[in-house]
Amino acid sequence: MPTLAVRDMRTLAVVVAGVMAGVTVAACSSGSDASPSTTASGAVTTSAPATTTTTTTISTSTTVAPTTSTSTITSTTSTSTSTSTSTSSTTSTTTSSSTTTSTTVAGSIPPLPEFAAIDALSFPVDTEIEIGRSVEGRPISVIRRGDPGGARVLAVGTIHGNEDAGTAIIDRLASEPVPAGVELWLVRSINPDGQARQDRQNANLVDLNRNFPHKWGYLGVEGDWQYAGTGPASEPETQAIVALGDSVRPDLILLYHQDLFRISPSSGRSGDARHRYAEITGLPLIEVSGGTYTGTASQWSNTVASEVGIGFTVELGETLTETDVTNHVAAVLAVATEFF
Repeated sequence: MPTLAVRDMRTLAVVVAGVMAGVTVAACSSGSDASPSTTASGAVTTSAPATTTTTTTISTSTTVAPTTSTSTITSTTSTSTSTSTSTSSTTSTTTSSSTTTSTTVAGSIPPLPEFAAIDALSFPVDTEIEIGRSVEGRPISVIRRGDPGGARVLAVGTIHGNEDAGTAIIDRLASEPVPAGVELWLVRSINPDGQARQDRQNANLVDLNRNFPHKWGYLGVEGDWQYAGTGPASEPETQAIVALGDSVRPDLILLYHQDLFRISPSSGRSGDARHRYAEITGLPLIEVSGGTYTGTASQWSNTVASEVGIGFTVELGETLTETDVTNHVAAVLAVATEFF
């Protein structure tokens, strides 16, 4: 190998330095895992900056699906998420969220079922007449007493099977003299099945005091204490008393329950009649509360009473003494004679 002079070596060093100065290292940092690139030239190349595009899409649809008795409203919001990355460092993200909610709304009320009418005004006096049968086939009957054509009083001793103290009042009214100008229509119980088991409901587990046709509404499900049944007057016991009321058109309807020991106050003649009954029996005038009151016998009573008729519920106490029975009988007859 020839020997270079010192001057030649300096010249070579300058050439090498010039070549190295022409080397440019370029690297791209875009937030991705792309590798840096190196170009051995005098120019500098820089990669395009990364861009991120985010698109949010939320789609909502509402579907209403009616059925024969209920309709379901379903609101659905669909969601998907996708991410794509290209070598040009462009990221596209689509984001949405998904929620599904269902709500059940009660449908239309079924029509009143067809049931046999009763010609009660043809019934003989002082005779117990069957007006219907319970779910389990027990008879439901009425006794007509007193003065035909007088002020008509319909009294029901038991509606809830475990609230049957009122039957004692009916039994006493069925045996004592009836004043002139008063006609009694006495029903010991419209719920003999529940009474036999000491249950509130009938054998179909329906609360009969939520099953009357006036202001009936869907309430509870089978097994609930206020279950109103499948429709207005769906139960044979309700149908029997409704048919009797339609025929008799009473002036005074009294419905016995337990054991709140009160009568709900009211206004006008109805308020005066309630006050008189409470005065004789010692019951306080206090609003009855604690339940959902649709399709009740007292609500129905105002639709079948005569033009001047009155109907109300009497809430007895836990027990009823003989003196209590005497006072209630006196109250029934006093209201009948004083207000009609």
